[in-house]
Amino acid sequence: MKPAVDRIVSLIFTAYAVFLIGAVPLDSAVIVDSGSTNTLGYRIEVRSDGSASVSTGSSSPKPFTVPQATVERFFADLAAARKGNATSAPCVKSASFGSTLRITWQQWVSPDLTCPPKDALGAALITDVQTLRKVAGIGAAALRQGPGIRPPD
Repeated sequence: MKPAVDRIVSLIFTAYAVFLIGAVPLDSAVIVDSGSTNTLGYRIEVRSDGSASVSTGSSSPKPFTVPQATVERFFADLAAARKGNATSAPCVKSASFGSTLRITWQQWVSPDLTCPPKDALGAALITDVQTLRKVAGIGAAALRQGPGIRPPD
C-alpha cells in the first residue's frame, strides 16, 4: 500500500510543479495623474490579464476590464519606451494648476506625460493613456501631443 501512496503523492507533486512552471505571473503597471487645485488626480492599475482598477481623488478603486489587444499594446509600448529611454520635452506648468502624469512599471518610471513627447516612444504612451482613460471612464483634458501627433479617435 505504501508504494501506491508514494506514487500518487509523486504524481500530484509533479503535476503541481508543471502547473507552476507553466503559470505566467501577472504583470502590472500603474498610471498616476497627480491632479491639481482644480482637477482630481487619478490612479489606474492595469494587469496583463486585462483586469484593471481606477480610483479618482480619494475614492475606492473600481474594477474594470481592458480589451486584450489594448493591454498587449500598452505593455509592448512600455517595454519599448523603457528600452529606448523615452523622454519628454521640458514644459512650464502653473504651480497650482499644473499636474504630472507618470507610469510606473517594473521599477521604471516614465517621463512626465503631460509634457510633449520628444519621440514616438513617448507619443505611444500618451496614446495608450488616453485609450485607458476612456476605457476606465475618465474624461480629462487632452494631453500635449507634440508636432504631428494626434490623439486617438
